[in-house]
Amino acid sequence: MGAVVGTTYAMNDDWFDALVAMDTSGFPATPDFRLPGLTARMKGLRTALLAARDMYFGWGVGAPAETWGRSVLSSLTQGKNLENGRIPIFVCATDMLTGKRVVFGKGRATDYVYASAALAGILPPLVDGPHVLMDGAYADIAPVDVARATGAEVVIAVDPSQRENAVGPKNGMQAMLRSIEVCQYEHARLRFDQADLVIRPDFGRSIGTLEFGLKRRCIAAGAVATRRTYAEIAELLDPGQPKRPADPLAG
Repeated sequence: MGAVVGTTYAMNDDWFDALVAMDTSGFPATPDFRLPGLTARMKGLRTALLAARDMYFGWGVGAPAETWGRSVLSSLTQGKNLENGRIPIFVCATDMLTGKRVVFGKGRATDYVYASAALAGILPPLVDGPHVLMDGAYADIAPVDVARATGAEVVIAVDPSQRENAVGPKNGMQAMLRSIEVCQYEHARLRFDQADLVIRPDFGRSIGTLEFGLKRRCIAAGAVATRRTYAEIAELLDPGQPKRPADPLAG
């Protein structure tokens, strides 16, 4: 979602309202094996079996919604090209043929934002010339060097990952998912260490990748986390100057 939010901010003057009001009704459900109880697990298993069928015989559960999803992205980015944003914007995707990161700063925003958000097993890739493009996080979850290459003296990153794991895995599926998470977290840590500041929101609960119904909670958590780092941000942007106190947090 990083490319979706960032590109909407660059392309759309009403970016905040557009993201809050974004229609997410067409996104598919994904299984959640973390939920307790036999009924919840059986429901998750059924969803997983349907997802496995769609992945085996096609690109995934989200394939039927590809056209709809692109229309949502086009609305968010107002049909513009990346080079026409009010600030420079670069989008990263993973080339599934080479395994390398590919960076785009020009071209139709809808296409490259879609590629950057195309999760394997859920959405089809974007075929763009010699590239078969999917979610940029597979190759690089925090492309700090891309920001620095554009001339940015200070790079502030946002890490929305959730590391809570108070209870260990209780079955093979949970263990497999946890092993993938561990790999992702270590990959992320190495990349985020290159940023000058990393903002890490606390969502207060576990949120699934496609739980867009909780987007207001995510937005609020991001706002709170950012306000808490006002002093650090001010010091980075204008070192040595008197800093105003952070705004009081609601609640």
